[in-house]
Amino acid sequence: MNLALLALLAGSVFSDVTRRLIPNFVCLGVFLLGLVHAVLISTGDWIYSLVGCGIVLLGGLALHQKKVLGGGDIKLITALSIWLMPIELARFVLSIMFAGGLVGAGYLAVGFVRRLRDKTAPAAAGVPYALAIVGGFLVLRPEVLTTTVL
Repeated sequence: MNLALLALLAGSVFSDVTRRLIPNFVCLGVFLLGLVHAVLISTGDWIYSLVGCGIVLLGGLALHQKKVLGGGDIKLITALSIWLMPIELARFVLSIMFAGGLVGAGYLAVGFVRRLRDKTAPAAAGVPYALAIVGGFLVLRPEVLTTTVL
């Protein structure tokens, strides 16, 4: 199950970096894997994860309406939140923000170097946030990288 999750997360990052798009099937796959994982592994606490997921979705929709985050980013954050307990959601948001700062600084550095070489080169238009979202999730769930749960 972890290998499938990692494959989906890698696909979301690759797609966001190359096309600035997170496919719906990736978000749905992450969500369904998380739901199966929660039902099979947890001891009845999965309903709390589902409620937390709904809260994240509502907050994400408000951010999307204000044009703070894209729809794919919101879907990916919501799908990953099913893997967490509600008490972990604040740490999840903070870890995404921290990872986003690192990704943004990296994009600024690349844009700066590009502008040094070519004065007419455009600055970065946006930051693919899937990398920060996945990074923030892996900070909270590093065992996803090392264990293989069926």
